[in-house]
Amino acid sequence: MKIKPFGHVFLAATILLLVACDESSLCLSGQNAIQAGLYSGASGEAKDTTLNGVYLWGYDEINDANLPLLIDSARVQKMYMPTNIERDTTSFVFREQTIASDIVDTIMFVYTRELNYVSGDCGFTYNLHIDTVIHTINIIDSVVVSYPSVLYNENLENVKIFIEP
Repeated sequence: MKIKPFGHVFLAATILLLVACDESSLCLSGQNAIQAGLYSGASGEAKDTTLNGVYLWGYDEINDANLPLLIDSARVQKMYMPTNIERDTTSFVFREQTIASDIVDTIMFVYTRELNYVSGDCGFTYNLHIDTVIHTINIIDSVVVSYPSVLYNENLENVKIFIEP
């Protein structure tokens, strides 16, 4: 049986699709990050807001030490905050520094961890379930957990951070 030219194209496209869908590419993306959106606390409803001059860095409460800067003087509406999968808490320092203000808040996420098998190439990771959010109230008005499950490689907003007017 002779394969028609269309058959070669179909066969090549099928092989390319199978190679392109290799699960190992997922190992480098996503990870475990709490995803937060910023909202106006003055509007009385969940209305997106944007802040200028935002800095965000991790804080190690056990060793009383600042961790590397995650956001450096940016215009921010959403944030991806990586979690410490070796502990049941992760803390961040949230700062808005503009010409008119220099305000700092801290946010601590308390969660449970559940070991999750990803694949043979990627191994294991943790799925998290946010139990509690503790924060100061300088610029942050309130924090609402809208989706408590933090799953590997998932792109859903977990918390809404309402900002003081």
